[in-house]
Amino acid sequence: MGKSRAIRQTAGVATRRVSELMNPDPVCLRPDMTVDEAELKLADRNAPGAPVVDETGRAVGFVSQTDLVRVAHRRRTAAESGRFHTDVDDYRDLRQLPTDGRHTLVEKVMDQNVQTVTRETGVAIAANIMRELRLHQLVVTDRGRVVGVIGSFDLLRVVEEAC
Repeated sequence: MGKSRAIRQTAGVATRRVSELMNPDPVCLRPDMTVDEAELKLADRNAPGAPVVDETGRAVGFVSQTDLVRVAHRRRTAAESGRFHTDVDDYRDLRQLPTDGRHTLVEKVMDQNVQTVTRETGVAIAANIMRELRLHQLVVTDRGRVVGVIGSFDLLRVVEEAC
């Protein structure tokens, strides 16, 4: 009896599709948003990351909360940001003055190598991609347009249901 249950469970995982587990209403960011705006949008929806989409809904990048926090709280110098003016009355080297990373555009932070799957991709294949590439989320597309996101916690539901 235990063996037949294990066979049924394995077969269930093998036939499950990404469409069954994905979030069909993902947070999407725009490349021209600031890091600060993106952080607020992710926090508002409690999302660990989001695809960055162009005006047609196609994924052009992906940004995680970790990426945004790293940039927002890293003190960049004026030379790195391209700002060479200041209100400071003294004559310090302006290139060394710290600037605020929260105003950096998402397009400067995003990973342009977006990993995508389709709704029909098998759950096991999606899990393998995520494990191999050490990703926590994959973007789900249909004809190139973002239609969802599937994350590692979504995939863990399959394991939980099998027990």
